Amino acid sequence: MPLKSKKQAIYLKKNKPSVYKKLNKKPLYKPFNAPKSSKHKKKVYVMKKGKKKLIGFGLKGYKHNYSAKARQNYLKRSAGIRNKSGKLTKNDKNSANYWARRVLWNA
Repeated sequence: MPLKSKKQAIYLKKNKPSVYKKLNKKPLYKPFNAPKSSKHKKKVYVMKKGKKKLIGFGLKGYKHNYSAKARQNYLKRSAGIRNKSGKLTKNDKNSANYWARRVLWNA
């Protein structure tokens, strides 16, 4: 959520919406259902470069086909996804691809 001004940042520090208060108390590396206002199905907190980061995965608008053939195709396709530095993301706990494969597609 980009902040538009310093006043808005100060306001949010004092008056955080209850949804964000609840989200901040979630443990690391434990996926949970995203709030209704989110575009993602699930979210997870990870530790990235010494900071707690929220990663969303699985868009709500998509109707997933979880048949055996679709699962096999998705897992094969997503195994080749790489990050900006060229490393595979399928085994990187700090990537959305890792969590989508493990939680949504049972890899």
